[in-house]
Amino acid sequence: MRSRRCRLVAMRDRLTARGLQRKGVGALAPGNPMMDGLRIQPLPSALKRCRRVLLLCGSRVPEAQRNLRRLVRSTMGLPGHVPMALLVAVGAQPDSEALSESLKQLGFRQSLPPSDQLGAEACWVKGACLVLIGRGCFDQWAGWAEAGIATAGTATEQLVGLGIPALSLPGPGPQFKPGFARRQSRLLGGAVRPCSDEAELTMLLKYLLDDPALRTHLGQIGAQRMGPSGGSDQLANLILDRFNGY
Repeated sequence: MRSRRCRLVAMRDRLTARGLQRKGVGALAPGNPMMDGLRIQPLPSALKRCRRVLLLCGSRVPEAQRNLRRLVRSTMGLPGHVPMALLVAVGAQPDSEALSESLKQLGFRQSLPPSDQLGAEACWVKGACLVLIGRGCFDQWAGWAEAGIATAGTATEQLVGLGIPALSLPGPGPQFKPGFARRQSRLLGGAVRPCSDEAELTMLLKYLLDDPALRTHLGQIGAQRMGPSGGSDQLANLILDRFNGY
């Protein structure tokens, strides 16, 4: 990167850019393309009385389906007197049949969503816990959450980049294993914390939900480590500027 032939070094965050600058690399931090198009959406009235947790189980099956059950079980250990909205944001996989089967095994029953404005394709209920399934709803739902629980990669990083701290629960893999979770946590400055088992996730999630100052602190770290949005346009302009005429 210090070579005269290197015309542009662009990092996603200012912290990394400053570290490279101290080593003689002319690094810039024009913004992180991963954060482009993401913004905090207004919280719908239907969820204002609930504690809100975003669940990211990943997209590789059958690993994602196993991890979904582990993450949901972890939230079921929280005190049941406060309504809980568990926002399960998924992509093409796991499919609806797999999600339904997993929630039935955990004792949930299907219900109608509390509002059409939520964009949920399905709603499940058990006691004071409401599980909403949203396919392609990550952009809309991420900013509604007070915290996240995750066994995912990119989406977890985007979540903490919005200032929402998260807990992860590594398993046997093949993707989201303990080594991956530890590297992800280091990359994000501890804004996402790996848990050793479901009991630890339950305990730390309670701490997070009960401590708004801690959530704000960890959220600020995550936003700093991920960098601001706007990177796509700024990178394109830098490339056009630096390489014009070559």
